[in-house]
Amino acid sequence: MTDPARIPDRVFNALVDGRLSPRVERETREALETDPQGNERASTWQRQSEALHAALAPIAREPLPLSMMLKLRNEKPESWHRDTTLWLYVGTFAAGLAVGLALDYAMPMIRTLVGF
Repeated sequence: MTDPARIPDRVFNALVDGRLSPRVERETREALETDPQGNERASTWQRQSEALHAALAPIAREPLPLSMMLKLRNEKPESWHRDTTLWLYVGTFAAGLAVGLALDYAMPMIRTLVGF
């Protein structure tokens, strides 16, 4: 973080959310110490984040409605469907291969029985 005026919004956002690595957070805070405008901006974002958390925390703690919980419990994830389809194709291929090999093995015996 050499130029404090160029700290991008995503870095400010990650700083406020506490999602920066320790090294990047330390460098960002050092850069903000020398930049009063950037420091004020970070403080403003921090206050805004705290206000949003305080305002929305009661809603976030509410339990989900029963109908939504039942729907979520009964839904299969899309990856489950994709995995099932893949195994269906693999199983069909394997079954076809097995039938082909069995017929190839059995054909000489069938020809002698039938009299070809």
